This record gives sequence, C-alpha cells and structure tokens, in this order.
Amino acid sequence: MKVLVTGAKGFIGKNLVARLKTEDGVEVTEFDVNDSIDDLKNKIKDFDFIFHLAGINRPKDVKEFYSGNTDLTSNILNLLKTNNLNTPIIFTSSIQAIMDNDYGKSKKQAEDILLSYKNSIIFRLHNVFGKWCRPNYNSVIATFCYNVANNLDITVNDENTELELIYIDDIVEEFISVMKGKEPSEKEDRICYINPRYKKTLGEIASLIRSFKVDMESISIPETGDDFIKKLFATYVSYIDISKMSAQSKMNIDDRGSFTELVHTKGCGQFSVSTSKPGVVRGNHYHHTKMERFIVVQGKAKISFRHIFSDEIYTYDVDESNIQIITIPPGYTHKIENVGDTPMILFLWCNEIFDKDKPDTYYMEV
Repeated sequence: MKVLVTGAKGFIGKNLVARLKTEDGVEVTEFDVNDSIDDLKNKIKDFDFIFHLAGINRPKDVKEFYSGNTDLTSNILNLLKTNNLNTPIIFTSSIQAIMDNDYGKSKKQAEDILLSYKNSIIFRLHNVFGKWCRPNYNSVIATFCYNVANNLDITVNDENTELELIYIDDIVEEFISVMKGKEPSEKEDRICYINPRYKKTLGEIASLIRSFKVDMESISIPETGDDFIKKLFATYVSYIDISKMSAQSKMNIDDRGSFTELVHTKGCGQFSVSTSKPGVVRGNHYHHTKMERFIVVQGKAKISFRHIFSDEIYTYDVDESNIQIITIPPGYTHKIENVGDTPMILFLWCNEIFDKDKPDTYYMEV
C-alpha cells in the first residue's frame, strides 16, 4: 500500500509516519510545508490512501489560515477529481471548526469541501498531547512538560480551566485502523472523533507534571495504572535532556551480600534486588500485612515458610534455569537460603514501600 502523508514533519505527522513505517507492505510518501502541490500532480495516481494532516494554526498573516487549511485541501481534492480518483482520504480538522475564529472557519471550509467527496473521513481533533509536540507554541502540555523538565517556570492563570485531551498514539492507532478498513470508533454524520478523551483541569495537569520531575530524580514512579497518568508521564519524559535520565539508588552492603531498593510506586509497593553469597540465609521473619514475591534470577535457592501458628514447613527449590515467582503470604515466617556455589540474585516485590517507623517485620525462625 502506497500512502501519502501531508504535514509529515508536524507533530501528528511525525508520529504517524514513524508508526506507518513499522507496518508491513506500507510505503510512505511525505509532503510538507516546503513542498509544492505541483509535486503531487504526477504522483497522485500512485497513492492508495491519503492522510491530509497539513495545516496552519499560528500564521503571521490571517490569510495564511485559508491558504494553508482551505486552499490546500481544495487543491488536493481537485487533483483527485481531475484524475477520476476515489482515493480514501483522512483529514484532520479541529473542534474549533464550530467556533467563530479564522482558524476554525478555515478548517470548517476545508471540511465542507471534503464533504463533497464521498471517500473522505473527517476527524475533529481535541487538544492533542504526546511526544515530539513543539513547546511554547500552541500546546499547554508540551509547554508545561518542557519548562518543568528544564527548570523553567510555568504559569497557570486559572487552575480550574478544563481541557478535553486526546493522546497522540490513540490518534495514530485510530488512523491506521481506519486505513485498514475499520469504522471510526465515534462518528456523527460524516464527522469523526478520537477516543478516549480525558477531561482535566490545568491545575491537575500542572500538579502531575511537577510531581513527575520529583519522581524522575528519585526511584519513585507515578501511578501508571491510570491511563491518563501513564500517557502524560511518557510525554513528560520525552522532554527531559537525554543526559539526565539517571536516578541514584542506594545499595546496602554487609557480609551476606547486598540489598537495593530499585523502584517505589505510588500505588503498587516497591521493587528491590538482593544478592546473597553461598550459604547465606536471609529472612526468618514474618509480616502481618506486608506480602512479598520472590524471584531468583541467578543461582540456586531454597525458599521455606510456615504459618506462625503451625509447625508444618513448606519449601520451594528454585534456580535460574526455570524462573519462578514465589508469593510469601502475610502471617507466614519465611527464609531464603543460597544453596548454590555462586552468588544468588533475588528480585523482590513488596505490596508496600518500606517504612522504618512501621516496618511490619517480626523475627521468628522458620
């Protein structure tokens, strides 16, 4: 399949082109601001699908809204009609198409032109966020992310201002799905919309982004089980200087080996790594609420535990040849012994972050 992408160097265009290039059998032709409509005259017949993303949203002269949004759309459609083509075309409009401003009017005019072409799919996009969006331009999230990541101030005029947001990868996946013949997920008459959409206030967004900076300088991670937080955090990280991606963990070393906390989460406990020399036994304690999962990734170990009101001992022999995840329930005293001849590496997940003032750890031999 041969695909044309106009506006290929823009925010949405770059993300779409990168994704299209991973699709088997798809050949992408890029068209951008420095290209001429004349460049397409002899190529238009070659394309099996068109993504028309090109547009103007911050011109020096208001006339550019109409030349870049309305006229370019008209010229592409005329090329299709002149060549008796019925090539499917996705057009990115904006929710501002219903507003009384020149940007909205120019997008609405482009929509009306495309409505005369039966094989057009018009998407009205809400506020888009994600990687590669230009900061300090027309995206508040890109600006907040860039400024916070680079120790610059951000201004929130009204924390209660609500935005309706869509994520770049959700747009890209929807576009590719439609290209492959599926119906848009939300359609009203000929106008389509992207899902999911997130309604968030400027105050919420600013607070989250500021918290991401703190997280990235430590071993904490946000609540990425929340779909919006996952996507916003991924966006924020894309604006950090690549030389500043390192956070320092603290390794505790004694004659048994080492113990290092690797990751603290806001909702799912912590992840750590431990090393033990041959013959070393760790544990011989129990917890009331804390539970753990043990994963031996190097060496050989014997994991033993028993209910604190029972004499019956359960054991698991584990080693690196068959990675197992052993859950230690609360109320069971437990230990892990390196029974091999080499150092043992143990990954541990715990359902809470360690609190030295409330460790919930009580000595009792297995």
